[in-house]
Amino acid sequence: MDTPEFTTFNTNFKKMKKLIILLFGIFVFNNISFSQDVSLYEWLKTIPGTKIKKYDSPVFKEFYEIYLPQLLDHKNPNGKVFKQLIYLGYNDVNAPTVIETDGYSAKRVSPKFIDEPAKILKANMIFVEHRFFNKSVPDSMDWKYLNMEQVAGDYHYIRNVFGKFLKGKWVATGISKGGQTATAYKLFFPDDVDATIAYVASMNYSLLDPRIDKHFKIVGTPECRKNIYDYQVEMLKNKNKLLPIFKDFARRDSLIFNFIDAETAYEYCVLEFPFSFWQWVDNCKIIENIKVPDDSLVKILYKVIYPDLYSNSIYDLFPSYFQNFTELGYYEYDETPFKEWLKKKDYPNTAFNPPGVKVVFNDTYIKKLKDFIKSGPKNMIFIYGELDPWGAPAIELNDKSNSLKFVVKNGSHGVRIRHLDAQQKEQVYSTLEKWLGIKIDR
Repeated sequence: MDTPEFTTFNTNFKKMKKLIILLFGIFVFNNISFSQDVSLYEWLKTIPGTKIKKYDSPVFKEFYEIYLPQLLDHKNPNGKVFKQLIYLGYNDVNAPTVIETDGYSAKRVSPKFIDEPAKILKANMIFVEHRFFNKSVPDSMDWKYLNMEQVAGDYHYIRNVFGKFLKGKWVATGISKGGQTATAYKLFFPDDVDATIAYVASMNYSLLDPRIDKHFKIVGTPECRKNIYDYQVEMLKNKNKLLPIFKDFARRDSLIFNFIDAETAYEYCVLEFPFSFWQWVDNCKIIENIKVPDDSLVKILYKVIYPDLYSNSIYDLFPSYFQNFTELGYYEYDETPFKEWLKKKDYPNTAFNPPGVKVVFNDTYIKKLKDFIKSGPKNMIFIYGELDPWGAPAIELNDKSNSLKFVVKNGSHGVRIRHLDAQQKEQVYSTLEKWLGIKIDR
C-alpha cells in the first residue's frame, strides 16, 4: 500500500510532469513556423494544451471559442499556467486582425458579436477575456500577478501565437477598462500592433484623480446638477418608504444582497447616482420633476444605477476593484451633504476590494503611463464623451504624438467611432488607411 507521503509525491510529480510537457510543447510551438496550406482549425489544434470549440457565425467565416494556456507570471517561463478564454472570429489570413483587450469577462461575446473596429476594417477579431475574471482564473488567486504588466504580457503572447497564422496588420482596441488595457499593451509592447483604438479610457494620474471631482462641478447645466442633488436628497430623506419598494424590485429581478445588505446597497446607489447619470444617461428630463409616485422615483434609480452592481454580482468584480485601488486609480464619494440621512459614516469603494487581501496603491504604473504619454505615443486613436466622468482624466496628447483624440459633444460613456461627425469619421478612416495600408469602405 502506498504511504500518504508517497501518494502526495506521486500526485505532485504527475502535475509537474504534465506542466513540463505543456511548457516544452509551447516552447517548440513558438519556435516553428507553419504553412498557409494548413486550415485554421488544423493549425489551432497544434497549439499545445489548447481547448477549441467551433461555432457557426453570421458575421465571420469561422468562429472559435478557445482556452489558451497562459503563464501566470510572464517573467517566469517555468511557472504556473492558467487557461485564458479567447474568441476568434476569422475571415481571411491576410486581413487585418483586431485584438480586443476586454477589461472584464467575455460574457457579452457570442458568434453573432463583432466589435466596431473589426466591422469597419472587415477584419479578423480576437476577443480576450481579462485574467482573473470569469473563466480565465488561475487555480490559486495569487493577486500579485494581477497587474498591468502581466496583463499586457497576456496580449503579447496571444499576438505572437496567432501572428504565426494571421499575416495582416494588427489593431488593438478596448472600451473603458479595456481601453486602459489596450493603452497598457501599447506602453509595454509598443511594436506589437500597427494601430490602437481606445474608447473612453481614463488616464488617472493618482489614486483619486482630482479631475474627476472637478468634472461634477462643471458638467451639464447648473439646473441639471441641482436636480440631481435634489433627487439624491429626496431618495435619502424618504428612505423609510422607498427602501421597501427598492427591495421589491430587487426580488423581482432576483437580486441578492449578501456582501452588503439591501439598505447599504440602496445608499450606495444614491451616492453613485451622479457618476452613473453623467456616465450613461445624460437626460436631465428624467429628474426635472421628483414629485412623482414613489415607485417612479425608485424606477429612476434602477434606470440610472442598476443595483446589480451591489448585489452578489460584486463577487465577480473583485479583480476590477483590486486593479483600481492598486494601480489604475478610481473615485470615492462626498457624503458630507447627506450625512444626516445615511446610516454609516463612510461609503468607500474600497469596501469592494477582495476580502482578506491586502490592497496597497502603487504609483509605479501611473509614473510609466505619464512618461509614455509625454513621449508622444504613436498610432493611437482615443474617443471620449464630453459628459462622461471617465473622460475627465482623458489622455493629454502633445506635439510629439501622431495620435488622435476626439471628444464627442454631449457624449456619454457609450461613444464610438459611429458617433463622430462626418469630418471626424473621415479623419479616423483616412488615418487608419495610412497606418494599416488598406482601403476602408465608406
